[in-house]
This record gives sequence, structure tokens and C-alpha cells, in this order.
Amino acid sequence: MVTSDKKTDPVKFAAFESIDAASSSLVDLSKDIWDHPESGFREHRTAGITANYLRKLGLETRENIAITGVVGKIDTGRAGPHVAVWGELDSLIVPEHRNADPETGAAHVCGHHIQIGNMLAAAAGLSNSEVLRDLSGSISFMAVPAEEYIEIEYRETLRESGELEFLAGKQEFVKLGELDDVDISLLTHASPTESRTLRPGVSHNGMIAKTVRFIGRSAHAGGQPHLGINALNAANLAMQGIALLRETFQDDDHVRIHPIITRGGAAVSSVPANVTMEMFIRAATVEAIKDAEQKVDRALKGAAMTIEAEVEISTSPGYMPSLFYPPLCELYDESVIDLLGEEATGRMPHRTSSTDMGDISMIMPAMQSYVGGASGRTHSDEFEITDWELDVIEAGKALASTVIDLLADDAAKATEIIDNFDAPLSIKEYLETLRGFRRSERWAGA
Repeated sequence: MVTSDKKTDPVKFAAFESIDAASSSLVDLSKDIWDHPESGFREHRTAGITANYLRKLGLETRENIAITGVVGKIDTGRAGPHVAVWGELDSLIVPEHRNADPETGAAHVCGHHIQIGNMLAAAAGLSNSEVLRDLSGSISFMAVPAEEYIEIEYRETLRESGELEFLAGKQEFVKLGELDDVDISLLTHASPTESRTLRPGVSHNGMIAKTVRFIGRSAHAGGQPHLGINALNAANLAMQGIALLRETFQDDDHVRIHPIITRGGAAVSSVPANVTMEMFIRAATVEAIKDAEQKVDRALKGAAMTIEAEVEISTSPGYMPSLFYPPLCELYDESVIDLLGEEATGRMPHRTSSTDMGDISMIMPAMQSYVGGASGRTHSDEFEITDWELDVIEAGKALASTVIDLLADDAAKATEIIDNFDAPLSIKEYLETLRGFRRSERWAGA
């Protein structure tokens, strides 16, 4: 374990000592979450042990926010900005992984278990009374459900029952008012590299989701296929049309469209009459997402018209593009250099994947860092954490150190960052934008 030396700022040294003292319990907790993965809006066990840890630190803690979310808060007793440190509770579904839940197929192949660990490590350091007396403002530790945009059908049932409006955790936190008084957000994510690095991201694609149903007419597939309308043919034609749109997209927009067929027919001897698809449309800007969506919808309708099928298209808001705030990332770099050396920092390039941390970056200064210490591809059956001390303890120290830099000296640095940040959207505008993406239509091709 790396323990900071006495030359460190005394406030940070006190925080780091608290983190080091709790290191075994923090790593054990992260490994326990690894061993008990739960997918989005089902993370009841994970939320429970997270809340218990925050309470043991003496934090005022609330549970059941957006179904499974947890928030623990520290108030310094002095006026100032409100900083949120985030951790994501949910796993993916990868049944092939050696550590997958045998019943659900859930597996932590995106490293969210170490996010909870390093968030709690930061909480352990920042809850030290020697630290708090030098800070102004407040700090929340937000354990949020459902970052992975999966199990759409299940989440739609939650939406239809009124338990949710949006299908991702941070969006629900915003809608519920949990971010109304938050000024700055920080999160540290796992990265599939074994190097000892902590590198902030620059940007991510945003995305929307579509569910599509082609409606045809059944008939005997061998004897009378001409009497049917083959919905599977319509779906295949639509996917070909979408694939051939590729050269219409600008390279700088980083457009990615990836559909899957979720139901291909009822019986091999019957012309498929009910075929369903899901897809994500990703791009680097909201404008590029909207442009790609229009082209995809034309491809879906054109395929339906060619086959004389009908098509139902339902669109759901996904994630906003991420634009992490450079001055906040630069401040974080200073803490990383102090902890691990200059070679440990740097910048991640634009990523064509998506995260709901992008939604937060639209409304306040935000930073998402990527910590090494992992092997295998993310979202695959190979992903493993190889350096728990780096991913939980050192990453937690970097978060705590950055919060101290933000809130020390009457929160001068946080105030400077907040004053200079020009939010792309207000919370009201952000929610209106998300709601504007949700729509459904049925189109007859005949």
C-alpha cells in the first residue's frame, strides 16, 4: 500500500491516514460487491452495504432514492459549494463470466464495484474531523443505480408502473431534485489497462435507444409463403439500410448504430409476423444523434414499405454526450501527480461509448477519471481487477484530495470553477431535452 509521506499537506495527510486505516475493509467491501453482482434497479444488497458503511462513518444517509440509490452527506458547518462524489451500484449481464451470478447472469465487468469502493474510501478520508475543520461547503456521496442501459423491457415496466420516468439512475436523481443544490461532480471509473494510471476522460458519445416491431402476416412458410408478409425480411432489410448509411455520417460526429433482433419469429414453419429489434444510436453531439435518428427512421419505414409490413418505432432518451470540464480535470491531475507521479496522469481520448455521467456534465462541472489496474475487455467475460489497492485506495485518495483542493481556503477553487463554467443546459432544459426524445409511432408500409 502507498501511504503518503509527512511532506503532504497536513489536511490531506489526515484524510489519507483515515483511508489507509480503513483500506482492508474498503477492499473487502469492493470484493464482496464483485461476488454479488446486481443489475440496474435491482441493486438492493449492494445499496444496503453501501448505506451501512456510510452510516458507520457517521454520515447522514438516505436510501431508496430512484429505487435503490443511496446518498450520504457531510456538512462542514460553513457555507460553500456542494460537491458530489459518485459511485455506480449496478452490474452488467454477462453469463459467461467466471464470477457471474448463476441465476441472473449478472457480472461486474465494467468495474462499478471498485467505484463504490473508491467513493467510500473518499468518504472515509473526508469524514475525518481534522479534515472537515479546514473545509467549507458540503459533500455528498451518491451511490446511483442503473448506469448500464440494459434490460429495457424490465425498466419499461417500472416506468409504466410509475416507479421511474427515466431508465437510468443519474437521470432519475436529477428529476427527483437530488442535484438541485449540487455544484460539482466527480467519479472514478475502471479502465481495461493494468497500468497504474488515473486519467480523466475528455468526452463520450451520447445515445438514444429504440425498440422496433415489424408486423407482418403469418402463413405456411413452405406451402404458401406468398400469402404471408415476412416481418423478419423487413427487419433484415432495415438493418442493411442502416448499415449502408455509414458513409453519410461525418467522421467527427463518431456515429455508432448497433441493432439486434430480439425476436425473430414464432416457428420455423411459419412466416414471421412479429419481429422485434432493439438498437442504440450514438454520436458525439445531440445534433448528430438527431440527424442519425432521422436516417434510421427512414430506413425502418423504407424496409416496411418494401415488404408491405407495418412498423412500430418507440424511442427512449438514453444518455447525453459527455463534456468533462478541463479546469476540474487539471485540478484532479495535481492530486494524481502528488500520489503516483506525473507518469500516472494524462487524458483519455474521445470514447464512442456512453455514460449517464454525460447527463451530469450538461448541467454542472463534472469529471470522470479512469483508473487502471484491470485486465481483459470491459463488458466481456475476461474483465478482472488486478490492482485492488490502486482502484479502491489510491483512487479514493485522489478523489478526497481533489475535494479538499476544491473546498479548502473558503472553497476558493470550487467557487472559481463554478463561476467560470457555462452550463450547456439548465436542469429544466436538460429534462425537457430528455423528454423530447421519447415518442412512439406506427407506420403502415402497404
